[in-house]
Amino acid sequence: MPYTRREKILDACIAITFVATVCTVILFALLLTVLRPKCPVQKILPSITVAIDGSGDFRTVSDAVAAAPSHSRKYFGIAIKPGVYYEEVSVPVEKTRLAFIGGGNGVTVISSNRSWSNPLEDTAATLNVKGDGFVAIDITFENSGNPTTGYTVAVANDAERTAFIHCSFKGYKGVLKTSGFAQFYGRSNVYGAVDVIWGIGSTVFQSCSVYVEKPLAGQDQPRALAFQQRSSPSSTGGFVFQGCSLDASPGSDQSGSPPVFLGRPGGAYSRIVFMESYLGAVLGPSAGWLTGSFIPPATLYLKEYNNRGPGVGPAERRINTTDATQFTVGPFIEGDKWLPKTYVEYTSGFL
Repeated sequence: MPYTRREKILDACIAITFVATVCTVILFALLLTVLRPKCPVQKILPSITVAIDGSGDFRTVSDAVAAAPSHSRKYFGIAIKPGVYYEEVSVPVEKTRLAFIGGGNGVTVISSNRSWSNPLEDTAATLNVKGDGFVAIDITFENSGNPTTGYTVAVANDAERTAFIHCSFKGYKGVLKTSGFAQFYGRSNVYGAVDVIWGIGSTVFQSCSVYVEKPLAGQDQPRALAFQQRSSPSSTGGFVFQGCSLDASPGSDQSGSPPVFLGRPGGAYSRIVFMESYLGAVLGPSAGWLTGSFIPPATLYLKEYNNRGPGVGPAERRINTTDATQFTVGPFIEGDKWLPKTYVEYTSGFL
């Protein structure tokens, strides 16, 4: 039976009505997306405040740590107002899930000046962390101790599942000790000249800058950026630098200075990986392990993936994507299991 003119017009009207309805629904959904109030960014909120001028609950960071609850199952935030706090701070093992929340990197500073040389004693550091789950945000840690008498450790971190975000670590030798399982350092700066980062920890540095300072006059021995101490094939330890910049400290003329090696092995299975990073001219392309006069064991692991810059190593040092994947935040430090609870920024896989 042939279509009448009236039926054609009716079908066209139905089609137009349908299209108009669909467009209205889509437009309404888009408007909801644009106009809907955004959820606030979650973060750890402070429970107590430290201020040098007495306007907070405490004048020293150490007193605030002592007042914090022990064996806490949720994060306890300590706000640290701007200023320079001259003290050595310890976070003991029972002070779990503490969060130091500073007023800004370079604005809130915790400083000390004691060097450490006795391995039989607890590490002398500006901040000594043993309580698991520790978090620090927007703080500078520095140690101006005499580098000729030992390590000048800004932070000694022996705890597990810890995170430092938007922080700086300043010293000369052995500036940052990382010796616990699952440690994360994001968007932070490390300044030092010798064995700048050291320890046995399983640690990822993501989007960080490591600045190699000029050595003191008369110190003409080769030096290393990282001193990694993994001694067993079953150990999870290792340092990963992902999306980092590693170069000479800005404005320092290091021509004629002793060479800087990527790593120094402190164990037969020492492991360091540099991936998606910039390796500056201060790191010569042939400067891999600093081993001195002894022949390094074949079990040492120093690899690169998708790096750039004049310090990029030879082809035999590079690994493929499959091998590099195991050193991203998700698998290497099991970051997806615990980092979301800290509310810090991180990327689980490749950048």
